Amino acid sequence: MEASQVSVESLAVERLKYLVDEIKKALPQLDELTNLSDEVRQQIQKQIADYALSIRTTKLKPEELESFFKKPYVILPSPKREQTWHLIVPKFLDIQMGWLESETPSYNIFLINRYVEWVGGLPEEVKRQLGFKPALDLKLEGEELVGGPRALDEAWQRYRPLLKARDQKRILVNPRRSFELIASLVKDGVLPFVPKPIESNDLVDRHTDFELRPYQKDAWKIFSQYSNVGVFYPASTGKTFLALYLMTHIKPPHLVVVPTRLLQEQWEERVEAHTDLKPEEYRVATYHTAIKKLADREWSSLIIDEVHHLPADQFSKLSFIKRKYTMGLSASPQREDGREEYIFALSGFPIGLGWDHFKQLGLIKSPVCHVWIVKNFEAKLAHLKALMDPNVKTLIFSDSIEIGKTIAKRFDLPHVYGETKSERLETIEESPISVVSRVADEGISLPTVGKIIEVNWLYGSRRQELQRFTRLLHGFETKGEGEHHILMTIEEYLHDRKRLFSVMDKGFKIEIHREGVTERTIERRLTESYIGPRRIRKIEETKESLAQAPAPTGPVADILRLPGVQKIMGLLSKSEQKFWQLLLQNDGEWFRRDKLPLLLGYAGDGGLRHAIDFNRMEEKGLIEITKIEGKLAYRTNMRARAS
Repeated sequence: MEASQVSVESLAVERLKYLVDEIKKALPQLDELTNLSDEVRQQIQKQIADYALSIRTTKLKPEELESFFKKPYVILPSPKREQTWHLIVPKFLDIQMGWLESETPSYNIFLINRYVEWVGGLPEEVKRQLGFKPALDLKLEGEELVGGPRALDEAWQRYRPLLKARDQKRILVNPRRSFELIASLVKDGVLPFVPKPIESNDLVDRHTDFELRPYQKDAWKIFSQYSNVGVFYPASTGKTFLALYLMTHIKPPHLVVVPTRLLQEQWEERVEAHTDLKPEEYRVATYHTAIKKLADREWSSLIIDEVHHLPADQFSKLSFIKRKYTMGLSASPQREDGREEYIFALSGFPIGLGWDHFKQLGLIKSPVCHVWIVKNFEAKLAHLKALMDPNVKTLIFSDSIEIGKTIAKRFDLPHVYGETKSERLETIEESPISVVSRVADEGISLPTVGKIIEVNWLYGSRRQELQRFTRLLHGFETKGEGEHHILMTIEEYLHDRKRLFSVMDKGFKIEIHREGVTERTIERRLTESYIGPRRIRKIEETKESLAQAPAPTGPVADILRLPGVQKIMGLLSKSEQKFWQLLLQNDGEWFRRDKLPLLLGYAGDGGLRHAIDFNRMEEKGLIEITKIEGKLAYRTNMRARAS
């Protein structure tokens, strides 16, 4: 198997790292750059000058280099999010800070906000440079907002629609909008949670077969003080066992809510294996079941696993379940929709430590993430076959149920997905190699897992990628040093490579390999994706390809000769051109989505959705979209429009 690694230049383009947890390292690195020795600084200046002189149109101002060395980064307020900043850093500077939002061929652009500070810690100097304003000194005591006179004055002005009345010492909160107020305070950097110690008559001492580690004991002390917390430790560091400790040290009944039935099975197995709790003393249920069937009962404690899902509209109802104590658990308290404030508001006082802390303790290892760029779906399957080893416990991930079934049938493997009725966890545990859908993305802990292979995924979801990658960290018997492989076509790599950000963010190594794809092709496509379509060149290329191709006959030939049609074709990718020509050749006829892969030469819908942007083509008026027998269908009606 040939697996040549992409050049250093290409890898540098992909090396997008933003380490929420190693922020404390970032400032010293900045300081190091601003305090270079004269010798090192002269060497760098010479390299920059030599490079500049190699480009005829470049004019170098050596006197400006000194300013660059003093501050080689830019900090700008985010135009979209309040109390959030963009940190723009050259890629050659190995700094990770906050959440990597985007990048260019030369720069990484990070998002920094209060949440980064809460879950990993920000040095005071960094907060000063970012322009953090001191948060209002406000606390929410029941239905009263308390604080100093100035804080109350500002709160009265800022949150007036959510408030009821005020005097000199307090503000009465509108009880119907108290949660909305908490979320607004959190968004503004205020942690309004007040200590509410566990009631002594609720404490018990039941059996467990484990002991808490020092950082878990610290978390338990904070929980004992506040009664409602969110625990945001990395994967494999014992969040579940902290929750089991809660269940055995507070009177029942306890409700544990999880996003999937697979996680439900694992929790039930864990409770039975590590505690002496009786079945009537606790309940483990999926989010949907808890909302529909268990919301009317009163519980002693509510444990919300993967609490980052809670801000979703359909799950936020869980916050209204009656209970005295709450513990939310998540290794990734970020959301693509930017509603992170609700994660903290719904769980409670945040408890977090940086990933670097756990690496220093030896609890997190450093598996490598291998990305294989292949030609097509068949090449994926060929490479998948080469990666499979019956002697290594392996999970093969496919979001697409259709693709998952194809893989399972071709290699005679078990397939666990949403419609698998029972014994999901047992099937995965007993099979050396299993094909799984997104039901295995989160929370599942397999001590023997040694290899993860991704064939299909949820587009550019960073959180999903981090969840899948960190399944390896649970491999106690493999010491968390397993292998992670992602099989991508070039189109998937261009559209979905931001998934890799989350793995790089945590300081793990990414290695890019190419299988049957030239390095020059990858670099060219990457460059085009950064700078956008070059309209003139693409139009000329399209004209040239149309001139070389066999001349279309019939109605499509007339359509292609219409003024402006070739210009439109020049703005489409080759896959979109092929799709549109198919529609043009059958002008006015509907084509169902499930029939298109075969007609266009794709193995399944996964490759099709990455190659063709149907919504964009509809917005440009090139195609029409409808549903036929419950399936998406497409057509174009260019002759009617032309007439």
